[in-house]
Formats: sequence, C-alpha cells, structure tokens
Amino acid sequence: MTVHRKPVVPVASVAMLALVSACYSGAGGTGDPDGGGSTGGAGTGADDADTGGDPSDPDEPFQTSIFECDPTQVPTDLPLRRLSRRQYTNALGDLVARLVPGDAEAVLAAAGPRLGLIPEDARSGPDPTYGGFTRLDQSIFQETVEGSYYVGAAIGKAIADDPARLGAAAGSCATDGDAGNDGACLDAFVRSFAPRVLRRPLTEEDVAFYVDVAGDTLEREDYADVIAVLLAAPGFLYFVEQGDLGTDGPRTPLDSYELASRLSFHFWQSIPDDALVGAAERGDLLDDELYAAQVERMFRDPRTELAVAEFYGEWLDPPHLAELDAGVGMPDYDAFLGGFVPDGETRAHMLDEIEQMGAYYTLGVDAPFVDWFRSDRSFARTEDLASIYGVAVWSDGEPPQLPPERDGVLTRAAVLATGSAMTHPVIKGVFTRKTLMCDPVPDPPADAMAVAMEIEDAALGARARAEAISEARADCAGCHTGLINPLGYVTENFDALGRLRQTETVFDKATGAVIAEVPIDTLATPNVDGADDRTASNAAELNALMLESDKPQACFARRYFRFTFGRVEDDTTDGCTLAVMHQALLDGDDLGTVVRDVAMRPDFRTKTFEGGE
Repeated sequence: MTVHRKPVVPVASVAMLALVSACYSGAGGTGDPDGGGSTGGAGTGADDADTGGDPSDPDEPFQTSIFECDPTQVPTDLPLRRLSRRQYTNALGDLVARLVPGDAEAVLAAAGPRLGLIPEDARSGPDPTYGGFTRLDQSIFQETVEGSYYVGAAIGKAIADDPARLGAAAGSCATDGDAGNDGACLDAFVRSFAPRVLRRPLTEEDVAFYVDVAGDTLEREDYADVIAVLLAAPGFLYFVEQGDLGTDGPRTPLDSYELASRLSFHFWQSIPDDALVGAAERGDLLDDELYAAQVERMFRDPRTELAVAEFYGEWLDPPHLAELDAGVGMPDYDAFLGGFVPDGETRAHMLDEIEQMGAYYTLGVDAPFVDWFRSDRSFARTEDLASIYGVAVWSDGEPPQLPPERDGVLTRAAVLATGSAMTHPVIKGVFTRKTLMCDPVPDPPADAMAVAMEIEDAALGARARAEAISEARADCAGCHTGLINPLGYVTENFDALGRLRQTETVFDKATGAVIAEVPIDTLATPNVDGADDRTASNAAELNALMLESDKPQACFARRYFRFTFGRVEDDTTDGCTLAVMHQALLDGDDLGTVVRDVAMRPDFRTKTFEGGE
C-alpha cells in the first residue's frame, strides 16, 4: 500500500522559501484559510466541548467548541461529480477483469499508452499546497472527454481482435460464425456488461441505443465500438444521481444503485462488487440496518486501505519535502549526511510511512484520534527510514517503539526533512499551522521575493537565521513571531533529515567543513489559540497544547469531509456532519468508527439538487 507522489518544491526553492519569502503580513484572523467558514473560538478540550444537544440525533441542534449543527440548513452538493483519475483507472481495471478474467493485465497494457491522454488530477482546494485533495479537482478538459473514448476504443480493440478474449467477454456466440445468433448475442452482452459500467439497471431504450452502435451487420470489431462507447459514457465517468424524484423537500434520498456507487467509490475507489450489486437489486441499501451492515463489510475489506492511505497521504504531504538525493554531491550536504546515503526512493519511503501510520490507526487497531496524532511507533518499512529513527524495519504486527522524543505526526521524517543541510523552522511552522490545525496564515507582502536578505554570520544556526530574516521586517514579524516560527522551533532537536540531535552542526557550503556547533533551543511560545502565553520545549508539550485547543480534531473533520464529498465544506450548511465528526473525535471514539460513520450520515445518503427548497 504505497501511493507515490511527485515532489512539490525543488531543493533550491525550499531554501529560498524558507529564508527569504516566508514573510507574512497581518495578524492572522478567524476562519479556515482553506475555505469552509469560521473555525470559531478555541475550546478547552473534550470535557467541555459539547455545549448542548445530542449529536446522535440528526434532527436536534447542538454545537462543539468549533462547529454548530443546525438541522434546518441544507447542504449544497456538486451537481455532477466526476470520478477522479484514480477511481477511473481502478474502475477500468475491474471492468476489464470482468470481461476477460484471465487476460485483463494484457488488455489494460494495450490501452496503457492511451491512458496518458487522461489528465492527472491536481491536488485542489482553496489552499491546494496544504491539505489539497485530488478528489476536489473537478476540472473538465477536452483531453478528458476524448481520452476516455480512446482508452475505451483501445480496450475494445484488444478484446475484439482476439477471438479467445471476445469469447470470454461476450460468449461463444460472438465468435462461432453463425450470423443467425449475432443479434441476440450482442443484446445479451449489452444487458450483462452495460449495467456494471453505468452502475444502474438498463432501460429498453438503453439497450437499443448501445445495440444500435454496432449497425445492421455485426462484425467482431463492432463489439469494440460498443465497449468504447460504454467506457466513454457519462454514466461511467460521473456520479449520475437522480434519487427519488417524487420526494418532497430539499433533500432527495439516493436510490439503492446510487448508494452502492457512492459507497464503492468512497471506500474502494472502484465499481461495486457482486455483493453490493446484489444488495442494491434487493433494495437492502434502503433499509438502515442492512445498509449499515454493508458499510461495515466494505470498511473492513482490505481494499479500503488504499483509500484511507490516500486520505492521509494527500492531507499530510509536506510541500517542503524535496527529493532527498538531489543535493548529494554538494559539500555541505554530503558532510551533513554523515554517511547516510539517500536515494530516489527515500522521499517516497517517508511519505509511505505517513500513509501506513494513518491506515494502522484507522483500520489496524481500535484507537482514538489522540493515539494517531501522538503516535510513538515507527511505520518505516525500509532500512533507510528505519535507520533515521534508530529502530528495526517494520514488516507486520506491532510497530517498533520510537524514542520518547518522537511524539506524534510532527516528529515524522516526512515533516522534518528538507533535502538540504539545514532545517527550515519557518516552513515547519507554516505546515503545522495550516495542515494540522487548519488555521489561516496571511500571504506574504507583495515585495517579499524582491527584497534581498543576507546573513553576514555564516555560523548562525537555523533558528537564529529564521529570526534574523523573517522577523527583521515589521510587516513580517507579527505573523512570524505570533503564528509561524515558534511552532517550527519546538522540533529543532531534529536535524534536516529527521534525526535526533543534541547540537546543530553548521557546515561551510563550499567545502563542507564544520563552521560551528550551535546549542539547540526548542523553547518557544507556540500561541496555538491566538492568546496563549504558555511555552513548549518539545513535541509532546506542543501536541498537548494543540489537542487542548480542539483544532487538530476539527481539522481532521474538515479534511475527511472534503475527501468524502469531493467539495469544500461550508461551516453553516455542513455544520451537522462536521460537528458530529468533531464531537466523536473529542470524545475519544475509535478513529476507524468516526471515519466509517461518515457514510451513515444523511448527507452521504441523500442529494440536494440546485434550486431545491
């Protein structure tokens, strides 16, 4: 279970961003910088977060320290949501496997060059760099429309050109040379395959439309045309949801096939399996108890692990984590590495640990949010990362125990590493503020990149450099001293590879010689809530302050909402789902249960149409 992503910022850009352009004006403010409305005031923790109402009753108003649930508010859904590229390719794979179970890999390989025509989804959202998700990218390009047809045509040709494959897909009647049964053969093929592609029962009009694609005289290549048209159909590429059109009110219940599709693409990122299709056919998904049983079955299926890993991986992917082997050969970097040899996969291994850690606490064990957020276990599956942590490689079973200094997400190598010889406390601070707390960080002044800032003393450590540069300008100092830098200073007891250190070694860039040994200073006032003068000197203390604010729990709720519904949350109209999730996290409910139960929410099982009242 590894989802690799491209590095976001090259090594040179990281250094410039950290020490030159990371200057922010203003004094912060309320609200989620990524959109979705106000984050409200800070709470004092789970004990007093609930200020009334019953979060288990969807018809009763209540609020947490950050979210307010008003059941009279009506969420606004995306009118026509498309499959993500990953969902599209997964669905293709499963559909081809249904047609040619023994030869699916070869058929997909034949279509491989055409898949390149489908644009990659961009991590999207109001602030894509910090917690953006590819599921939020609803851009429609001509390449998407044309590419889907060309991919379908390639798959159809690879099947139709091979009699054995065509026979497996459509039956022996498609290859027996008997023209008398051709019409019935194609009709049967459409009735069998099209419902799985379109994820709904066919009407007779549907059957006639797809049969007519073949024309009057049926040849083997006509099957290729039918497959191509089906795999480019809007019903395949989009979530086409009409619900119960006879329902009064703003929210329309989804029908059983639409529910099956939502569930399968949410948990498995692909089409429904036979059991889910059977449940839809019987109407089981319209029964609360039977629906809950399917949700539980799907959530516990191994296929769910990939979607859960994608959630954590995209949410927590640090924009500052460069390729760790890019700087090899630079004198200061080589000296800093001290014999450690990163390669082209080391960055991916660090990101993989973030995903494995999330999947473990969500699916592998019953654990509350705090156990994940403050995990002291290693999920390093490779020797390079395990050696950074000083533990054994994790393969299965209970993950290795980390040293006590490593408390939680903040101390993972993916968050700490920079790809250079020096740490970047400013960027770590921005990441912590925006990614883990969903707090706003104002944009830097317009001329930040144009102002040259030189460090005359080459022996300065990373903290002193950050203070000298980012806090030197009055229009930058407010945000840097109050919102950003202190959050990064607290983890300066880890070096730029994520290794524990007692002192900071400063190297000469040109020669790699040691210039200075600088004492580590991790004491800072992180100002988590905006008016808190308490200090923290290590990750454990910072994590405690953050959790007390309720912000990480609320941030998780926001991010998982986006991942689930493919859109940015609105604190008013989506307040009930956000509040229910937030309260469950504050109450210490099992993290997996919190994630699973989003599929039980009314807004997952219904749809609002534009103009619905």
